[in-house]
Amino acid sequence: MTVAPSPAALAAVISAPSISPGTYIRLRREEVGLTIENVAMMIESDPPVGLSRRIEGLTMIEADVEEISLSTAMVLHEVIGIDLRILAYWMAVAVGATPTCTGILGPSNAQLSA
Repeated sequence: MTVAPSPAALAAVISAPSISPGTYIRLRREEVGLTIENVAMMIESDPPVGLSRRIEGLTMIEADVEEISLSTAMVLHEVIGIDLRILAYWMAVAVGATPTCTGILGPSNAQLSA
């Protein structure tokens, strides 16, 4: 189940004061009305790990204690609709880069990249 963020939500995230990647994920999860426990129950892992470990991992990602892996980002894209472009933007900001909206979102989305 992918719940795509609206264009207004994407624009709001990019124009917001700087936030961390984990905060973006938490805000997106809260926007779709799910708890960390709900999300943990919706995802599978390979190799399989218990629910408590998935909850712990998600909690650490949202707290920016643990970096998000590409596979986890893809799963969260499917489950809570995180926009991978927005996540990439905040990940770049977190390491001191100064990405542009056009560089992340692309020129084909002029409404958001202007």
